Amino acid sequence: MTASRSNDQKIRNRLLLIIGRQSSIVNATRGFTLIEILISLVLLVIILGAVYSSFFTVQRALERFDEVSLKYQEARTALDMIRREIEGAFLKSSISMDAESNRTAFVIRDRDIFGNPASVLHLAAFTFKGSGLQEVSYYVKEKNNTLVLFKSEALPFMLTAETAENTGAEEQGRGINVEMIEGIVGFSVETRSNGKWVRTWDSNETGQLPEVVRFSIEFDDKGNKIKLTEYARPRFERQL
Repeated sequence: MTASRSNDQKIRNRLLLIIGRQSSIVNATRGFTLIEILISLVLLVIILGAVYSSFFTVQRALERFDEVSLKYQEARTALDMIRREIEGAFLKSSISMDAESNRTAFVIRDRDIFGNPASVLHLAAFTFKGSGLQEVSYYVKEKNNTLVLFKSEALPFMLTAETAENTGAEEQGRGINVEMIEGIVGFSVETRSNGKWVRTWDSNETGQLPEVVRFSIEFDDKGNKIKLTEYARPRFERQL
């Protein structure tokens, strides 16, 4: 009787062992639980969010870099053009009864727009484009709530020295007017006189070209005011 009970106990133990192994196999092969899936989805969302944020941060930085680089390039191009034309500036005195039709001038006017420097530069120069003598004016006007630097260019004596009395040739309706750079904060032109920098010059009064000219373009870079400056000296004789 005792032996029979012992055998029954052994059989039950073996059955329990087999059932336990089968249960372990089932648990191992049944897949992920709902909680595990949810945790995986949360982690995936976090990773994708980080990648998305990094991508658009880099994209915005590249767009801002391109915008600022373009503004620097436009300003440098405008300054280089002005420098070349100042270096090619000259004066021509009257040689006939019609004085105004034969005289050129080099004039700097000190003006401002809403407190921002907006100088006017008028001169006659042999332009760097090789097109010969040109009457050139640089001036600032407001356009769409921003300041824009314009250039007016005309054939010789199409614009007279009187043009310098205006903010540019555009008001005269003559010459070619070109938008040089928009969105600036200021445009200033200065020259040395009696050992100091001044913002006015009129060759009709001085009878000569200035010794040296300093000119600057200012623009805003995300709240930081950037000012680029160039210098130029007229290379021709003072009076022709």
